[in-house]
Amino acid sequence: MLFMPILIVHLLAVTAKLVLFPFVPRLRDVKSVRAFYTWYRPLDRISNWVLWITGFLLVAVTSWRLLLQMWLLLSILLYIVVFLAIRMVLVRRLKLIADSQKVLAHDELKLFRVETACVVVVVLGLLGAIGYMMVNKP
Repeated sequence: MLFMPILIVHLLAVTAKLVLFPFVPRLRDVKSVRAFYTWYRPLDRISNWVLWITGFLLVAVTSWRLLLQMWLLLSILLYIVVFLAIRMVLVRRLKLIADSQKVLAHDELKLFRVETACVVVVVLGLLGAIGYMMVNKP
């Protein structure tokens, strides 16, 4: 009964974390990075809390015995790796560029775009692996 509303809130928080990806190509200078970081940072913090809370609630609502299944533990681990990659690589680089004293920061923005492309590939691969495990339960 409570599972679906919690899952919907959880998936909305996931979407809030992934909203970073389509905005990266539009960032052209430090001013636009600062404006985006100012907008994104509170959203990122709220979604972090919502993800942890709803994740624990999903486990509590279903059953603790689910955690004994290896495919679910591996899926949760990969899920955490996805969001740590976003946070440790992209949000950290975004903060460094936003705090920069440069006006344009072309090299930093180019590196940020390359890192974003790499993280997108890794995230898509890991989310695909999680989806495979959820469907097939190996």
